[in-house]
Amino acid sequence: MMSIFEVNFLGTNGSCAYNCGDRVKYGTNTLCVVVRAGDEVIILDAGTGICGLSDIESYNNLDKHLFMTHYHMDHIDGLLFYSDLFNPDAKINIYGRGDVEAALNSLISPPLCPVGPEVFNANITYQSIDKNLRLILPGNVIIKTYELSHPGGALGCRVEYDGKVLCYCVDVELSNHKDDKKLAEFFQDVDLLILDASFADGKVIPGWGHSSPSECAEWAAKAGVGQLALYHFNYKMTDEDIANMEKGAKKIFPNTFAAADGTSIKL
Repeated sequence: MMSIFEVNFLGTNGSCAYNCGDRVKYGTNTLCVVVRAGDEVIILDAGTGICGLSDIESYNNLDKHLFMTHYHMDHIDGLLFYSDLFNPDAKINIYGRGDVEAALNSLISPPLCPVGPEVFNANITYQSIDKNLRLILPGNVIIKTYELSHPGGALGCRVEYDGKVLCYCVDVELSNHKDDKKLAEFFQDVDLLILDASFADGKVIPGWGHSSPSECAEWAAKAGVGQLALYHFNYKMTDEDIANMEKGAKKIFPNTFAAADGTSIKL
């Protein structure tokens, strides 16, 4: 087994894959982060960014574990176009809340789609997960989940492997977690923290389930993380808007970057 922990940002845009004409640097694919931990591939959400997973050739023959944090459209709208699902030699484990198979099948079927899930011929298994999960994947890859403040609910995911930790918590209203000691523990000492920066500072709309760059940076600073990735950008933001958010967050937590489609980091 290879001791590798690599994080790939394939989609960073929230809500929809709209390009305002001034989004070139950061890209507009919807939400998908892919992690290679040893010989296991962990996919976090299945927005349109997932369409690029097959282009990472070194991942093509590895088992895949797809975690759906929730079923809002920007987290699942690339699923029908994920080529491994049509590969009879591919093994894909899909995890989500409740009856994950029924939830996804209801979205990938007429009249919303021209075909149904019967077109998938990969070796697919489905597993229901919930908050406070601790799941051990092959190769001693540990997955933990945490309940986030978001309309309808969403799960944060923590991936631990070979002494390194990634935490993926998007679609979260951080202002609702101010005194949440358990979330602070979930973030504590991670090497890379990926957080929701949907709103510019001062523009957060209460109840919408999203956060701002300064809130992300404040949490990163108090949790002692290695790096902070701003993520889940508003679909109308320009490259300049995102760069300015990154600049502001760096004043609070210097080791911050705004994630772009195609960014790859080795932990």
